[in-house]
Amino acid sequence: MTHAAVECAALLRRRVGAQTSQFLALCGSGNNGGDGYAIVRTLASHGLDAIALQVAPPRTGSDAATMCASAEALGLIQPFPPDSLHRGGLRPVVLIDAIFGTGLTRPPEGAELAAIHWLNQLNAAGLPVVAIDIPSGLDCDSGRPLGGPDDAVRANETFTMVAPKAGFSSPGADDYTGLVTAVSIGGPADPRFFDLME
Repeated sequence: MTHAAVECAALLRRRVGAQTSQFLALCGSGNNGGDGYAIVRTLASHGLDAIALQVAPPRTGSDAATMCASAEALGLIQPFPPDSLHRGGLRPVVLIDAIFGTGLTRPPEGAELAAIHWLNQLNAAGLPVVAIDIPSGLDCDSGRPLGGPDDAVRANETFTMVAPKAGFSSPGADDYTGLVTAVSIGGPADPRFFDLME
């Protein structure tokens, strides 16, 4: 999780005008949320304006809970939805989707679904959204939303761990993933996944 955070934070710093942007990561209860907390902590360690918006609390005793506690100790967590999108002036906002990962097997609902819709509304208004590993609500095998067509995050870019997921090559999946960038976290990539993307 720490490896993923360091690599994703480095990509974010290179992709955008990091020194003039604020980063808002929407974090769910599972490991994808843990990635979000760790990314925020890493960005903040570089002096950047980064906050985690807690969509759902992490499961007790999980790796995500450890990352959440670390971010909370640094004062980097606020509840979702935020009182205001902008903090400290009208600076460019980069939104990070860390609500659900590849383990999702049911249509999103409740606060998580509301957060997905919120991200999509802001993306439609011109704010960039970066998904971590997979856009929340998307099935990693089929590349289709588990719920309705509006119930998965539509990202501008997806930072996916190790290799693209099988479903990313499905027709229409790129409407949700945007540009896909594989992130090395120290494990070997299975070349079969790259064959699927050709």
